Amino acid sequence: MNRPFDPSDTTDLYRLLVEQVRDYAIFALDPQGHVRTWNPGAQRFKGYTPDEIIGKSFSVFYTPEDIARARPQTLLATAERVGRAEDEGWRVRKDGSRFWASVLITALRDENGALVGFAKITRDLTERRAAQERERQLAAEEAAHAATAAKAKELEALNGRLQDQAVELEAQTEEAQSLTEELEQANEQLQITLAEVEQAREAEKAAERFSRTILESISDPFVVLDREWCYRFVNAPAAALTQLAGVNEPAALIGKNIWELYPDIIGTPFEQNLRRTVELQEPQSFEAYYPSRGEWSSMQCYPLPEGGVAVQWHDISERKRTEEASHYLARASDILNRSLDYRDTLNDLAKLVVPELADWCAVAIADDNGELHQLAVAHADPEKVRWGRELNDRYPASRDAPTGPYTVMRTGQPELYEDIPDEMLAAGAVDAEHLKLLREVGLKSAISVPLRVIDRPIGVLTLVSAESRRRYNRADLSLAIELAHRAAIAVENARLHEEALEAWRAAEDANRAKTQFLATMSHELRTPLNAISGYTSLLRMGVKGPVSDEQEEYLARIERSGRHLLSLIQDVLSFAKLEAGRVEVTVADVPVQPILIEMESLTLPQMREAKLSLVVDTCDPGLRARADVERLRQILLNLCSNAIKFTPEGGAVSLTCKTDDSHVYIAVSDNGPGIPPDKREAIFEPFVQLQRETAGSQAGTGLGLSISRDLAHAMSGDLTLDSEVGRGSTFTVVLQRSVNSSSESAS
Repeated sequence: MNRPFDPSDTTDLYRLLVEQVRDYAIFALDPQGHVRTWNPGAQRFKGYTPDEIIGKSFSVFYTPEDIARARPQTLLATAERVGRAEDEGWRVRKDGSRFWASVLITALRDENGALVGFAKITRDLTERRAAQERERQLAAEEAAHAATAAKAKELEALNGRLQDQAVELEAQTEEAQSLTEELEQANEQLQITLAEVEQAREAEKAAERFSRTILESISDPFVVLDREWCYRFVNAPAAALTQLAGVNEPAALIGKNIWELYPDIIGTPFEQNLRRTVELQEPQSFEAYYPSRGEWSSMQCYPLPEGGVAVQWHDISERKRTEEASHYLARASDILNRSLDYRDTLNDLAKLVVPELADWCAVAIADDNGELHQLAVAHADPEKVRWGRELNDRYPASRDAPTGPYTVMRTGQPELYEDIPDEMLAAGAVDAEHLKLLREVGLKSAISVPLRVIDRPIGVLTLVSAESRRRYNRADLSLAIELAHRAAIAVENARLHEEALEAWRAAEDANRAKTQFLATMSHELRTPLNAISGYTSLLRMGVKGPVSDEQEEYLARIERSGRHLLSLIQDVLSFAKLEAGRVEVTVADVPVQPILIEMESLTLPQMREAKLSLVVDTCDPGLRARADVERLRQILLNLCSNAIKFTPEGGAVSLTCKTDDSHVYIAVSDNGPGIPPDKREAIFEPFVQLQRETAGSQAGTGLGLSISRDLAHAMSGDLTLDSEVGRGSTFTVVLQRSVNSSSESAS
């Protein structure tokens, strides 16, 4: 709805003036010359309605001759430089007819002086010009008539010989004066024409300088290629990149063919999108990786009228590395937690990073004598995998080599080879045949990092770039270190699980409860491990930037989770040597609210990765329960982990707290597939994996709920289940309420 006109408001007066004036075309342009407003006078002069013209370039009003001379751009450049520009000449209406107009263009700037657009006022002078033309024509006709009269007088004088010599001389003088005036007028017109030509030349030079200034002001690299794919323009940021590429003088690039200078981009998305831009005459935007510089770029390609293309790009390597790291770390955690057979998980991990992160990936694990055994090798081509294994068997790594896997194992320090020259291959080759095979692989870059458990290396992870020509950098090294860290924990957990199973078999007849405990502990180790790995990866990836108070809090949480994990490992190793034993539970008054807050922070990375929403209830800060805080944390982490596994993408997990006069109820709910009534007791039995068909590859060993209920019983509590098929499940930990607990939380 239009607001009413206020005659005291200057803005309303100006707006009314512009809207009512019909003898002038008054409208606004944006900084690029596109029409933003349109008054009735403009519509009457030029024939366009507002819907037809707003958003289009104002150059449509100019004749083809003016457009060819870049007249519109010259006027905008002049207005921007000096504040205003005036012009008079032919303009074109929507129907193609022309009219003579005077134009005033004024630059519009905000309070900071920044250009925000232009105001353009056009007046139709066609009638005035026609009147001037008629006046000039009348003058010419009068001059011709005078000449004719003079000739008639001369003829009359000659024929009649009646007029005296004075009249004849006067007529001749008048004719000479007329000729002199015509000559002077022709000379004046010639001078005007020469001035206009010089002015046009200066305007053309100014337009070229203006265009070059605009292009040079672009902060991102920007180049222009002609229809022959040769460079026509290179701005300063792009010139800096050409110097990095080995071109000493950026000016030497002008006129050179891009495919000859950069043959490595032929066949890549760079070439494909450049050619698509020219063929379709449509802008193209895409993201692509340039292996030679190890950079990701966001590219914008714009077609040019004469058949060339303008290219602007922006370095997005940091964002892509962060996305890549998040993807691989999340997928690696999922893979490494699937199975307790670390040989299978290492092979799956190697396949995960091929071929995007590496062309080759190998994982070697050391035996008790320190001998490395290659357990996993991956390549996109299965035949090359077989060939790689044969090459490793034929030319195994040397223990005495100054670099390589044994050195990484011995020192515990990673190795990064951003570039692998032929000299390095020759130095590492055993014989001529070995060197030939290494050259055939086409090694470009490599990373070798240790698999460490606490302070003890147990193997080596190696990433190799070959046909992709990717060059590894420090960010890639950090990602490889984190992958190796998670793989090492998975291997160690699997070994501990194998040791626990051996102890379980040895003591099966002596104490069945002990074996259940051992198997359960190996399973429960993975939950706090995920939390430790998650926060460690956040810090190493620099998501939070420099260390802050918040990051210090993360470090404290990592330390607590690590201590909890080490205590579980120690329990497993110690308990395996005993003939019989039980879990020690130390019950005390435990505040409930901090535990819920801690669960939210520990599980949030997994929730985000699984694309689930998490809802955590708040309870009275004074509410306390009788529990062992470590065992309660263990139960809740297990329940949350199960909820994440069995809740489909887009679902929700909630953590709530209720209480009555004698008990505290902590519930973990999901909206997953639910559990049938006849199976709800069975899921608490050891090794029962009722939902394997639902969870797929995420199914565990079937011990989590069994040990969680046993721990709840040990704290004089319980673990109950309420579920409805198709609507989800709720597991509730029931604990004794502390005598000193706040009474405000009862409900």
